[in-house]
Amino acid sequence: MRTPRFFAVLSLLLLASLVTLAATAPKSTRAGDYLGDPYALDTCAACAKKLTPESVTIVLEGMKDRSLDGTQIKCCNEPCVAAFKANPAAALATVHAEILKAPLTAYPLKNCMMMPDELLDDSAKSVVYQNRVYRVCCKKCTVRFGSDSAKRAKEWEALVIEAQKAAYPLKTCVISGKPIEGEGAWVVVQNRAYHLCCPSCAAGVRADPAKYAAMLDASPKAK
Repeated sequence: MRTPRFFAVLSLLLLASLVTLAATAPKSTRAGDYLGDPYALDTCAACAKKLTPESVTIVLEGMKDRSLDGTQIKCCNEPCVAAFKANPAAALATVHAEILKAPLTAYPLKNCMMMPDELLDDSAKSVVYQNRVYRVCCKKCTVRFGSDSAKRAKEWEALVIEAQKAAYPLKTCVISGKPIEGEGAWVVVQNRAYHLCCPSCAAGVRADPAKYAAMLDASPKAK
């Protein structure tokens, strides 16, 4: 008959195995855990082939270039994820070039965020960071943006929120449906600012921004 000591040792071995699996298994990421905008292409970020229903969506973390952390990418499979991470600079150069080929959508700012007195006209330049397109007045400003992209992205979001908050059509959170009390929380996704009841609701907007953009557009105040 097996003794209690045997079962105790067996339990410890099983626990150690589970800890090892948890440490080595790839981390799962919720759909709304990215920063910036969702991955916008229908092709693999590593090999540029068309994505399939079996494709892998991840959010970069623990990258050598910490400015890449928080960026959502989609790849054909795990080997393509590994290939992307092996040379992210080259892969992102291709991704960004493809993003910039897309037709310009309504941009939320009229002036350059780096030089507020400069209007964004046909000579404006574009830079991509975390799948989001930022427009600035000149090449010099693209360099300034790239010197601290994470900081500039936060500054840009603050400007977009300030520009859109007065006309924001809802008094309730699009995620929870609760009334927004006090300052609430703001998130910007795909050039739209959303006023939420709390910071934790931001992931919900990021998970399905088209759905919540439609809610804003359907609001009577937005008509």
